[in-house]
Amino acid sequence: MKRGSVFSVIVMLLLSGCSAKKGFNRGEMEGAAQASNPFLVSSHLTVEQIERLKSQVHLPVKLVVAPPLMSYGRGWSSRGLNAWSPDETKEIESWAAPLKKTGVVSELVMLPSFLMEQCQGNDPGCAMRVSRSAAARVQADALLLINLSTAVDKYANLASLFNFTIIGMWLVPGHHRDALTIAEGVMIDNRNEYLYAFARGEAEEGAIRPLMYADSWNVVRSSRFRALQSFGRKFIREAGQLKHK
Repeated sequence: MKRGSVFSVIVMLLLSGCSAKKGFNRGEMEGAAQASNPFLVSSHLTVEQIERLKSQVHLPVKLVVAPPLMSYGRGWSSRGLNAWSPDETKEIESWAAPLKKTGVVSELVMLPSFLMEQCQGNDPGCAMRVSRSAAARVQADALLLINLSTAVDKYANLASLFNFTIIGMWLVPGHHRDALTIAEGVMIDNRNEYLYAFARGEAEEGAIRPLMYADSWNVVRSSRFRALQSFGRKFIREAGQLKHK
């Protein structure tokens, strides 16, 4: 076989390894969140009974934030899912001042993970039960539950052809990592699960790296943080309306 033919075969093989951007399936992500979210007690009540639910406390309330719930993760290896990162904790704690200013919250507390029992995957109501139990132990009036759904899209561009060389693997940015995180949360009365407020935020983050540095976790962490920021802005606005009801 001629040298040119060999080179052509190599190029074709490398090109076949390049993948196109697929995008994110929001319907799939939201469906997974709906399927795995903890069931509220009110889900077993009639519409009339739900309408008769009333707040059991007076504003302002002591609000605790549970560890994150994860309902969906695609395209990346999970790590640090069951606890808020230091940056995420700092972001959530920053909500205390504006919430206090609205007169809705008197104190915002991060619920310690060691107060939470371990849940089995086949018990969708467990997260709600153990969160409410832990919140009761710290004498909380209300509980904030935040669910995070994250998907990662991985694909390569033509620059990945240089992966055939050692230098290209380390220096040429031929690999994309895009992450989308959807954050949804509810603030409920810890006594009867009366719904105070709910909000939703989302964020997408992308990066292009050489093969040896193409790590999904960096874009996942960034998209989670920005989705949490988006959620926080909307939650503060929604919770602030409680004083006017």
